[in-house]
Amino acid sequence: MKKTISSILVAAILLVSVFSINAFADTNKTEALFDKVSNATELSLTFTSGDTLLGSSTDTVHVKGNNIAYEYNTGFLKVMVIIKDGTAYAYLPMLPFFYVKLANTGLIKIDVWQIIKTAFGITKGVTQYVGASTETVDGKEYYVEEFNDRAQTTLKFYYEGDTLKKLSVIDSKTGSVQNTLFDSYSFSVSDSVFATPSGLDLSIIFSWLFSALLAG
Repeated sequence: MKKTISSILVAAILLVSVFSINAFADTNKTEALFDKVSNATELSLTFTSGDTLLGSSTDTVHVKGNNIAYEYNTGFLKVMVIIKDGTAYAYLPMLPFFYVKLANTGLIKIDVWQIIKTAFGITKGVTQYVGASTETVDGKEYYVEEFNDRAQTTLKFYYEGDTLKKLSVIDSKTGSVQNTLFDSYSFSVSDSVFATPSGLDLSIIFSWLFSALLAG
């Protein structure tokens, strides 16, 4: 449970970093995708966040209105956090009858979409379009759109058809490459993903830990 609300907000910022671009005379795939995100009221995103001691992990974030469902999954361990009507719930799907609930957190005042728009406003104008090409990776051909930050960072967006599959962020100064793999994304979210857990409330025992994670 190292990632809770902070990871959700990081995912929101990641979305902005992925989709924030300048306006161009000719619409490209990345610009079109950004337009959809900026006008969305529902969004679901699953991306690979890297390797952990427990194996490869994925993060899934669902946002609808001001409700958030976040899942951290290593394949071995899965953690769910639901933020609904300003109340946060956390539980392990393998133990669905035990959960922690944290109310009166001030989360009800958080406007998720405003966070995304504000972050976009801050980053807008930073990146510029370089061009497009095709690139073969592991025997599969991708359509690649390239951007840079007018300095030392290059961003390469890999598409399969019109679907974004990977973002590579390359630092020319250090030579480092950070890859984010997008398993899926959608602009329609079922209300069922925000279903709150029922069973034994362990908040009295673990609320201090859950509070620390949310604050983290």
